[in-house]
Amino acid sequence: MVKIIVAGLKPEEHMFKESLEEMCLAAAEKLETHVDFSPDDELHLQIKSHVEGKKKRFEAKARLAVKGRIYTAREVDTDKQPHVWDLRLAVKDALEELKSVIEKQATNRQKKGLTPEEAMEKREKTMPE
Repeated sequence: MVKIIVAGLKPEEHMFKESLEEMCLAAAEKLETHVDFSPDDELHLQIKSHVEGKKKRFEAKARLAVKGRIYTAREVDTDKQPHVWDLRLAVKDALEELKSVIEKQATNRQKKGLTPEEAMEKREKTMPE
């Protein structure tokens, strides 16, 4: 199974670490249909929190490293997201975005009949520098 790494939690937020790891593990299990995991693979969850008045605003980024490939959830516009005030919902949004990125790449490979290596080469050619 994939190794889960949760980083960026402040000392008063460490009580959430176990539940966040469980959320990441559940997301990884759903991704197994699209990605073949090895024991060296990692799912990184980076948490940032900002105090605004008496509330905390959370930002979560997810990154999955699988067999030399890195899938990253794109940056979510936090000004338009109502879930940024709740840590678990912010993490859920980041994991759902990561899932959609992986599913999109898997679908593109299947549509074009490319092997994973061919799809990666084609993607590298089309990416702007």
